[in-house]
Amino acid sequence: MKKAWFLAALPAALLLALPSTAQMVEMPAGTWWKRPKVVEALQITADQQQRLDEVFAKNRRAFVDLKADVDRRTIDLEDLLGAKDVDPKKVAAASEALEQARGRLGKARTMMVVDMRGILTEAQWKQIVDRRDQWRGEREKEMRRRNGERRGAPGNAPMRAPAAS
Repeated sequence: MKKAWFLAALPAALLLALPSTAQMVEMPAGTWWKRPKVVEALQITADQQQRLDEVFAKNRRAFVDLKADVDRRTIDLEDLLGAKDVDPKKVAAASEALEQARGRLGKARTMMVVDMRGILTEAQWKQIVDRRDQWRGEREKEMRRRNGERRGAPGNAPMRAPAAS
């Protein structure tokens, strides 16, 4: 009975580990306001770059702590789900704690975007909104490239399909 509950709860727990799809405008990754192509495309001024740096610096340490809290709570939930005897009340509490941690991280990111938006002109912000799909695609392409490099590293050989008998 407990094993059946565990097997039923596992997909839900894995879905909880995925990032939320209900997000605000997707910003380019990293310190995008320093990239020459982005600076040129958005016509970001030196003053804007400095102010964006300040917003980023103000939030950077908090993001590290908030992300670490999400990671710790993810481990807590995984440990509970991996236990021999799964306690639904403990799993529910750990799941709730994880969602709250994710909420705090998401809110901090949103507020940083709000601060950054206040530095940009309406035209610059519109370009960011209009280019979000392009930037998302570039980020996904980069992640696939990085994952491919990891798989090809020693000790990380890609899995191959078994030979046909």
